[in-house]
Amino acid sequence: MAQLDPRRQPVRLTPMVLVSATALTVATLVWRVYQPLPSTLPTLDPSATLALETRALAEAAARPGFTQPVNVQIMVRAGETLTQALTRSGVSSTEANAAVSLLSQAFDVVNVGKGLSLQAAIARPENGRSPAQLLGLTVRTGPAKQLTLTTSHDGSMRLRALEESVRDERRVAIGTIDGSLITSATALGATPNVTGQVLKLFAHKIDFERDIQPGDTFKLVFDRKVTESGRVVESGNLLYAEISAKGHITRFYSYKRQGDKESQFFDDTGKNIKGFLLATPVAAARTSSGFGMRRHPIQGFMKMHTGIDFAAGTGTPIYAAGDGVVADAKWWGGYGRWVRVSHNSDWATGYAHMSQIKVRPGQRVKQGELIGYVGSTGNSTGPHLHFEVWYKNRPINPKDAKVPQGTILAGQDLVAFKARKHELDTMIAMADLKRTQDNLPSQALAMKTTPYKYEDSGAANKLVAKTERKNIPLRPALSTSRGSQ
Repeated sequence: MAQLDPRRQPVRLTPMVLVSATALTVATLVWRVYQPLPSTLPTLDPSATLALETRALAEAAARPGFTQPVNVQIMVRAGETLTQALTRSGVSSTEANAAVSLLSQAFDVVNVGKGLSLQAAIARPENGRSPAQLLGLTVRTGPAKQLTLTTSHDGSMRLRALEESVRDERRVAIGTIDGSLITSATALGATPNVTGQVLKLFAHKIDFERDIQPGDTFKLVFDRKVTESGRVVESGNLLYAEISAKGHITRFYSYKRQGDKESQFFDDTGKNIKGFLLATPVAAARTSSGFGMRRHPIQGFMKMHTGIDFAAGTGTPIYAAGDGVVADAKWWGGYGRWVRVSHNSDWATGYAHMSQIKVRPGQRVKQGELIGYVGSTGNSTGPHLHFEVWYKNRPINPKDAKVPQGTILAGQDLVAFKARKHELDTMIAMADLKRTQDNLPSQALAMKTTPYKYEDSGAANKLVAKTERKNIPLRPALSTSRGSQ
């Protein structure tokens, strides 16, 4: 008969069976998870992927007694510390201090200026009495860099520095004007810098109020820097612009002449299209009163109107109509705040009723340079720019002024310009063909920028305490929290 040995533990079969079954089940699930997906499944687009990430985080980060986390934008106010801004969102001062202390390892949290924007993932208490919980925080520290802080279930925080790779992109945008040129071009990826260049470029050729009609077309070529997720981090230069309006096509090419510091625009024959004076020195304005005799709106009797009025909102930028020297920058009776620019011994321009003057007498200005802002100072019934053109000390009609024309390229400059023109024309033709094949009214294509190669360091996602290299795009705090613990 077998003797019972008290030193031996009895063998229990039931727990061993359960453990084995559990291990087998987990192994089966892991094997299924890591199998290749069938090729018949559709590929998710970035927006769908982001939605799934957000949902996964919300389900994973849900905590007893708290609502699902939501993205909250926090804007630092004047004189406010980063800790104060976080506590204003509802989190406790202890948690806010801990977050700021962690951020200080990679970011200057002391000299935080007004307007700094942060994206926070915050879970609110269901009872409405306890402090909110900070689950994630994102702050952008550069054009393609951001810090992301995440909080795990045990309350510990981790800080990661993420950096996207940046590439140069040459974009060809072809579209139909719907509403305005600015909105239509912006919809195809043009930045405010690019649309501003277009408005200045055509200011002496086209009246954007009266000449542009719905259905008119435009073509633009411009450079810009974009991140791997498609966000524009730097506006580039306008290389080509074309507008088809009133039955005419006007096109300009950018080219830098030998010895010049900056590029200028030329028509397809190589003629410098930089007019001596801009016809419209204020953008997006309508003509409210022309040159000539009229009944004065304040004095009530017929009087000579020695300029053109452009109605625009207070604060609209006013640009110098041509290169020259500021002769006057002062208050001048009924003209209110007044600036006069002398372009040469014969030509001068005047700008009246300004709300602010941004130049001083004796200052040299270039065509298109900011000189002030639209206002309603002096004898004025509303905000507008009164614009005058003087020839030999006498005001003349700006619309009829026969001003000097630009120069024409020749020699080696003309040869180089034709080569540049051929390059741009080819790009535009390719984009136009693609648009026609796709049967689209508007389209923008990104081209490889071989002549302007830009080297980037690649995307990086690193824990501040320990570097990890991964190709992870920038995400808001709510979606970057997942998988970072």
